[in-house]
Amino acid sequence: MEKLRFFNGDFTVKYRSEEIVLLPKEFELLQFLYHNPSRVFTREELLDAVWPMEAPTDRTVDDHIYRIRKKLAPLSSVVGIGTVRGQGYQLMVKNAVHESPLLNDEEVSSNVKVLFHKYHLYGQGDALKLLEENQSVFGFELDLQSRLYLHFMKGDFRWVLEAKEISFWDKCYYLLHIYSYTEADKKKCLDYFTKALNAKELPEFHRLEIRLLNRLTFLLFTRQTDEAESLLRQSETEILNKNLEGFIPLLYLTKLYLSFLRGDTYKIDKQMIKMEEMLVKYPFSREKASFFVLKGIYCLILKKQAKAEHYFELAFELFQEAKFVPGSLNSLMIILYFLKAFQMKNNLYVRYQKDYEKYSKEYNFAEMQQEIRSQLDFYLK
Repeated sequence: MEKLRFFNGDFTVKYRSEEIVLLPKEFELLQFLYHNPSRVFTREELLDAVWPMEAPTDRTVDDHIYRIRKKLAPLSSVVGIGTVRGQGYQLMVKNAVHESPLLNDEEVSSNVKVLFHKYHLYGQGDALKLLEENQSVFGFELDLQSRLYLHFMKGDFRWVLEAKEISFWDKCYYLLHIYSYTEADKKKCLDYFTKALNAKELPEFHRLEIRLLNRLTFLLFTRQTDEAESLLRQSETEILNKNLEGFIPLLYLTKLYLSFLRGDTYKIDKQMIKMEEMLVKYPFSREKASFFVLKGIYCLILKKQAKAEHYFELAFELFQEAKFVPGSLNSLMIILYFLKAFQMKNNLYVRYQKDYEKYSKEYNFAEMQQEIRSQLDFYLK
């Protein structure tokens, strides 16, 4: 069966469209049984597990089981709590779940892909999460690349790295990006992206993004501005000719980064106006957040640190709202890069360096970097 979903904040349990509201101890007891399916627990064992610091009676367990059973009635076809005479209680998971006839409907599948793409473009993290959690309810299954993207988006980097059922080449693009968050030497990152670009096994849609945009980023990070400008012109021609709408705002954001590095204030002013117009036409949430980062960098150039910090915080709020962890990590790297480039290792630099270190510790970047590098070295000859 599909998994029950437990929400600690309001003590609710969800399954498909059903939502069960429990009292705190009911919630804790059901969650304990659910994580130990089919195992029989005595009353004493359940008391120790759920009421370890209290002294309730055996009747306490019986009363809670009785109430949970009543509340679980809408889910009786999939889960229940059984009584084993003389021994105790056990959670029983049933398999009477019927496959939706829509799973093989090509029109539904096609429409879901369009919907997923739109939610992705507009940074609708909550909507993507709901799609992921309710696939069987709506009668569809997300394809491999959609599932990979969702794990990457949520910052579930360890899942991406360790998913044995997914080939290296299907997840190579994501591993390259995760590696770039862990590696201070962006020249190494550029080398790996270039090797991936030349690998015939890489999926074409990932090759396209690396070729048109990703390498540009690392050429800028490594101050190869002449090569970046040449590649930028080529990318702009292809993106506009093919009307790759998801790439267009990113293209103009990259043009702004190049102008910042060259200190061309005339071009910066002109392109800032162009970017404002672009976001009216393409109001993509994550690109708007990235533009706030650029506005903050522009304020740094103008020596307006307080205003810069304001724009940076707006960017992080938008990425958090979109539930797009890579956006926050990219922004931190860009902010720190420009603060260092402008020789502004001040309190703002210290603050964002601490934020990056917090992520580094949370995701164990040091260990992850080594593991990803070994895979990249093995496959990207």
